[in-house]
Amino acid sequence: MLRIAARQGLKSVNGMRMGMRSTMYKNTTASSRFSIQQQPGVLISQRLGATAFVRSYTTTEATGEAASAASAAATTTATSVSDAVNQVVSPENLSEAAAKIGDFKAMGLCNFTPVGGLEAMLEAVHVYTGMPWWGTIATATVLVRLALLPLMIKIQRNNAKMMNLNPEVSRLMSNLKTAQQDGDSVAVGKYTNEMQGLFKKHGCHPMKSLGLPIIQMPVMVSFFLALRAMAELPVPGMTTGGLGWFTDLTAQDPYYILPAVSAAGVMAVLEAGTEVGAANPQSRGMKNFFRVMAVAMVPFTYWMPSSVFVYWITSNAVSIAQILTLKNPAVRKALDIPKLVKPAAELQKNQKGFWENFKEQTKHHEKLEKERALRERQRAAVMARRAAKRRF
Repeated sequence: MLRIAARQGLKSVNGMRMGMRSTMYKNTTASSRFSIQQQPGVLISQRLGATAFVRSYTTTEATGEAASAASAAATTTATSVSDAVNQVVSPENLSEAAAKIGDFKAMGLCNFTPVGGLEAMLEAVHVYTGMPWWGTIATATVLVRLALLPLMIKIQRNNAKMMNLNPEVSRLMSNLKTAQQDGDSVAVGKYTNEMQGLFKKHGCHPMKSLGLPIIQMPVMVSFFLALRAMAELPVPGMTTGGLGWFTDLTAQDPYYILPAVSAAGVMAVLEAGTEVGAANPQSRGMKNFFRVMAVAMVPFTYWMPSSVFVYWITSNAVSIAQILTLKNPAVRKALDIPKLVKPAAELQKNQKGFWENFKEQTKHHEKLEKERALRERQRAAVMARRAAKRRF
């Protein structure tokens, strides 16, 4: 730009200089002729001296104008470059480029809690990878889910064993329930011991299936609290670190697309997580309940920052990938996860749903309470008769 401006200035100056030279040359020539005519004795050297003076003056003036034009062009170009540099090195971009470990601590984040630990992890991923914040959140989510993968494999192994033992466990549970209703404590102890021995023999237990939810729930809550705290500050770069239509990760999605995608991801996880042989009424009832909850979460979560939905959507995608991978027979064999055995149709037919089991348990509890009250009244009557006999 500087060279182009200088060339244009020199061209205009050259044009002016040529015009001035022509005019002054004519005037000088005319004057010289007039002087020769009036004073024939004037020397030729005087005419040459006058011409040389005019040329020297013209050249000096033109050179000064060219220098002024070049200086003006250089000043304009320098101003443009300065504006461009100031635009690139804005406070937002400067803070983003100067991000370093310890900035979160200075902002009041990264305390000694699970939430602070996740904030420190997000800061480290962002600083060392240089990714925008949406990529940082997605990467941190994948890393955390991969860290929980061994636990998920162990729980999948336990669940498969429990499902294959479901017919035997159902038989023992039915006998145990009958013994409890009859008040047979010996039979209750017998069936309880048989069930415990069955679990020990196959290396599984119903309580082990709760391990993954117990760990995943605090992680999910900690991620939510960490991202919300980062959005409320906000952390430098999060207002422009989004993707597509949700550029600002500290604000809610104006089109409600992220909440809808998150709910669809939850439903996809439910569908993909349906194991073979789990199509009993109780499982179907629980599955329908979570379907309703997935749809209902949209109007209750739309106000959350977009950064939270980036975490949820990424987590759902990882869950779907893990479930589908662990359903592969070759993968299950390599990880020592037993093959699922489909229960008999008679067993599935006899199984009751969650609501039916709840009503049955409620009726059984009411029956036991009535029997206990009857025994108390009978005992009170016996004690009253004995007291009456003593008086007589």
